[in-house]
This record gives sequence, C-alpha cells and structure tokens, in this order.
Amino acid sequence: MASSAKALGDVLAGQAQVLRTLGDVTVRQREALREGRLELLQDLFREMQSLSFSAEALEGRRSRLAGDLAEKFGCPSSLSALCAALPEEEGAVLSEKGKELDGAVRRVQAEMQILAALVDENQRLSGMMAAEWKRLQGMNPSRSGVEFRG
Repeated sequence: MASSAKALGDVLAGQAQVLRTLGDVTVRQREALREGRLELLQDLFREMQSLSFSAEALEGRRSRLAGDLAEKFGCPSSLSALCAALPEEEGAVLSEKGKELDGAVRRVQAEMQILAALVDENQRLSGMMAAEWKRLQGMNPSRSGVEFRG
C-alpha cells in the first residue's frame, strides 16, 4: 500500500508542477496582452493547451489511484480520508503534497481571473474605439470618384 500512496503523492506533485507552470504561462499571457504582442499570445495559447492536456491526464491518474487506495482502505477517496487511513508518516507526506497542489490551484485561479478581467477590458476598449472610428468616418465620409449631374 505504501507504493500506492507514494504513486498518488507523485501524481499530486506532478499536478502541482503543471499548475505552477500554467500559472507562469498565464502571467506571460497577461504581459503579452498588455504589450499587444499577438504572435507571442498565440504561442502561449498553444503552450497552455498542451499543459491543460497534461493536467487532465494527471487528474485521471490521480482519480484512479485515489479510488484504488480508498477501496483498499474502505474509506472515501478524498485526500483527507486517505491521509487519515494511511500510517501517520505517509499520511503527513500525502497531506503536504495535497497542500502544495491546493496552493498551485489557487494561484492559477487568481491569475486566470486577472487575465479574464484584462481580456474583458481589452474587448470593451476595442468596441469603444471601433464605435468612435465609425462615428468619425460618418462625420467626414470619403468621396471616391466625381459626381456628375446633368
């Protein structure tokens, strides 16, 4: 059972690392958006997509491992229940990995909220600029060609 708990701890650590990297990418996206570097944004979106696939795969593995451990111990598959069922030292290590993952999740959520607010602000400003541009064009329409009235 110790190897199952260690495997689960390794997956939790892997998830935390992927999410920390995802948080870093989100920060770089925010900076690229602020600087108007659209080509960099496209690369960062691809990187984010790849990291999301990795996070999804790790989540599936975490779920399976937690389910297997819960079945062995006859307890719920929540991290707190698994930590309580494990020997004290193993439970403490697993709990610490869970706390690291929780911190990474919170950071990514915060960065995503900031990025979403910046994107919304950018869209509003773009809409206002487009509306103003159309208004200004309406005040001074360009006349192409010559009008002949006979």
